[in-house]
Amino acid sequence: MKYYKILNDSNNCQWIMPIIDESRVLDLLNFDCRVKQDQLNNINWYVFNPKQKRANFFTLGVGGVIVFDQEVYESHILSLFEMAGEIIPIKAEKETFYVLNVLECVNVLDHNRSEWDVYPNGQKGRLLKYSFFENRVTESCIFKIPETSKTEILTYTGLKDSLDEFYGLYKEKKFTGLTFVEI
Repeated sequence: MKYYKILNDSNNCQWIMPIIDESRVLDLLNFDCRVKQDQLNNINWYVFNPKQKRANFFTLGVGGVIVFDQEVYESHILSLFEMAGEIIPIKAEKETFYVLNVLECVNVLDHNRSEWDVYPNGQKGRLLKYSFFENRVTESCIFKIPETSKTEILTYTGLKDSLDEFYGLYKEKKFTGLTFVEI
């Protein structure tokens, strides 16, 4: 099996931003495996950089969340997203986009075999090398781990047919706007 971080290609895709008081932005855009449906529904959104090349996936300017367009919504990938969390429609100007808030948060990280950046006081910092308990992997190929749930979404390959996994379907459909970094 291979594991990947799913990242927004924020230099090459459009940003979707909320129209709210600036003091509320950080709380609104905190996707830490908690239901957000009610918080996102009644907010107006806009495309921050409309002249940027259009992709299928967008960024909200934070990690830990995936935003996608109608083409992705109508594809087979939607069933994978439904397994991973809640799908929230949002309106940006006259268009509907969709937020995947990943709620699948699994205790799958092997702390003893993973490598950490350690601070001078001995406290663990940033996760440098991931090691997973493969017997704890869930049916959902899109998931988070508690240690990085605010900022990272992960996926795996090699457990199912490639077209039943997010990475394989993304590549097959030639979607744009995300990058995958093997960990």
